Amino acid sequence: MTIGGTHKVDQVPTADPRLETESDWRTHMKVPMEAGMAMDTKVPSRVGKTPRATLAAAFLLAKMGDPIGARERLGSLEKKLAEDILNDGSLKCEILLVDAHIRVYEDRALTKSDSTRLSQLLSMLPAEDRVGQALAFNHLSTAALHRGEFDRAQDHAENAIRLYRLGEAQFGSLHMHTHLGQIRMMRGDLTGAIAQYDEMETSLDQLAGDPQGLRAICQALKSEVFYEMNDLGTAQSLLDDALASIEHADAWLDVLAATYRVRARLAFARAGLPGALSELAHADAAARARQMPRLARLMAVERIRVLTLSDEISTANKEMITIGLDPSKLDADQPERDWGLRHGTTNVAIARWLVRARRPKRALDFIELAEETAIRGGQLLSLAKLRVIRTQAFWQLNARRDATNALVSAIRLLGNQPFRRFILDEGLALQPAVQAVLDGDHLSVPIGGAQRRQLSEILHYWSSGAHPSTLGHLENEQVLVSRRYLELLAQGHSNKEIGRIMGVSINTVKYHLKQIFGDLRVNNRARAVSQARELGIISD
Repeated sequence: MTIGGTHKVDQVPTADPRLETESDWRTHMKVPMEAGMAMDTKVPSRVGKTPRATLAAAFLLAKMGDPIGARERLGSLEKKLAEDILNDGSLKCEILLVDAHIRVYEDRALTKSDSTRLSQLLSMLPAEDRVGQALAFNHLSTAALHRGEFDRAQDHAENAIRLYRLGEAQFGSLHMHTHLGQIRMMRGDLTGAIAQYDEMETSLDQLAGDPQGLRAICQALKSEVFYEMNDLGTAQSLLDDALASIEHADAWLDVLAATYRVRARLAFARAGLPGALSELAHADAAARARQMPRLARLMAVERIRVLTLSDEISTANKEMITIGLDPSKLDADQPERDWGLRHGTTNVAIARWLVRARRPKRALDFIELAEETAIRGGQLLSLAKLRVIRTQAFWQLNARRDATNALVSAIRLLGNQPFRRFILDEGLALQPAVQAVLDGDHLSVPIGGAQRRQLSEILHYWSSGAHPSTLGHLENEQVLVSRRYLELLAQGHSNKEIGRIMGVSINTVKYHLKQIFGDLRVNNRARAVSQARELGIISD
C-alpha cells in the first residue's frame, strides 16, 4: 500500500508456521524470527492444539505487529478453557504474562494500574521461571518509561537483562538495551546513548539466528540521537536502512513514533515545511492503517512543531485545537493522555508556539511548570530545550540579561555533550541571543571555552547559509520537490490533481505552494510559473 507518495507500509502476506507449532512463548525471547517471517492478518484466528501453543501464537502475533490478532487469540483461549483449568495457578500466570505483553503493543500508554498488576504477577511466578520474571520486569520498565520515571525504568530494565540472561534468553535481554538507550538520551547523555546502542549492535552480531527486526529498532532509536547531535547524514542513513523492517512488522509505539518523528525532522531540516508535511502525511496514513490513534496524535504534535517553526502560527493553533491541546495549562496535568509529553515533546511544542505567537509572559509561566515536570523526571534534554525557548521569551521582553543567562544555563545542562540541534532547530530568531553570549554582553558569569566553541559552531552554521531560507539556498531534495510542483502548475493541474499525482492531501499541496510562492515572492500560480521559467527552475 503506497502512503504519502514515497514509502510503503506493507501488509504482511504469509503465515508463520511457528504460530501453531511452538509450545512456549519463551522460545521467541531466545531465538530471533527469521527474515521475512510474518503472519496473515486476514486468516481467522485459530486456537492452537494446546493452551500454551495458543499463548505462544498470541505472543508472537503481538511481537510481529498484529496486537489485534493477538488479543483475539488470547480471548478465544480464555473462552474455550474450562473454569477448573483457569484455576490452575501456573496457566493463569502464563495468561497474565502474555496479556501484559500484548498490552505493550496495543495503542495506549501503560499506567500505574498496569504496574500494580505486573508487580502482583511477579510475586506469583515460580522462582525458577527466570524468563517469565524477566518479561514482567521488561514491561514494568516500559510502564515507568511511559510515566517519565527514568530511575525506576532503568532499575527494572537492568533486572530484566539479568533475568533474561539467567534464563538463557539473550535475545530478550538485548531488547532492554533500547530502554537504556532511550533513558540516556532523554537524560541528555547523547554519547552514552550511542555507546548503549553500539554495544547492542555488537551483541546482535554474535547472536544466533536473524535479529533483523531488533537491529532495525536499534538503528531507528540510534538515529534520533544522531539527529540531536546534528549528524543528519548518519541519522538519515540509519533510518533508510531501518524503515522497511519497522513498517513491515513492528507494532511498538515508541519505535514507530521515533521513526516518523525523526524522518519528519530530517525532512524539515533538509526541505523545509513542505518536506516535513509530506513525511507527516505518510505517518498519518500509517497510523490509520495500523489503527493507532495515539501515533496519529504524536504526529499531530510534530505537525504543530514544524508549523510553528515556519511561523504558521494560526494553522498550528488550529492543529492544537483539533487534538485538544490547551496552551493555557500544562498538558502533563493529564498524565494518561499522551506518551509524547513523557520526554517533553508536547510541552516544548506548546512553549515554542506561545513564544512565536508573541505571548512571552504566558510562555514563561508555562515553561516554569514544564521545567518542574522535566526536573522531576530527570529529563535534561527536554529541560535544555525549554530553557532555549525561555531565552527567546526573555529576548522578546527585552530582558537581555535573563535571556543570555537562560541560554547559558541550557548549554551547561548538557556539559560537553555534542548537542547542536536543539538550538539550531529554533532558527535565526535565536541568533541575536547567541551572538550576545559570545560577545559577553548581559552575562552574569562568563562562559567556558568548550561552550564558546559550541556556540561559535552554531553561529557559523547559521551564517554559512546551511539553514534553508530561500529557494536558491535549498538542498537538492527540496529543489526537486519544488520543481515538480511548478511543472504541474505549468501543466495546468488543479490542487486536487496535484495531490493525486504527488500522493499527498490537498492541504499538503496548499502548504507546498504557499512555501513556493513565498520563495519566489509571487502571489498566484501564473506568476509562480512565469518567475520559475525566468529563473531557469523549469523550462518552457
